[in-house]
Amino acid sequence: MRAETAAAFVDERSVETFRRRVGTLYPEPTRIAGMGDRWLRADLESAVAAAAGRAPADAADII
Repeated sequence: MRAETAAAFVDERSVETFRRRVGTLYPEPTRIAGMGDRWLRADLESAVAAAAGRAPADAADII
């Protein structure tokens, strides 16, 4: 997802705030040729879970 979508997904107040926290709270984006920076939902979910002190859900644990 683009930065605007990722910022909304993690409920940041602005895209600028989200980008400032990339590399610390949030993961670095994946660069896709011709599309630019994109964040994966699973990576953002893991980052939020870690910030909350919870282990991210593993698909193997759910099945």
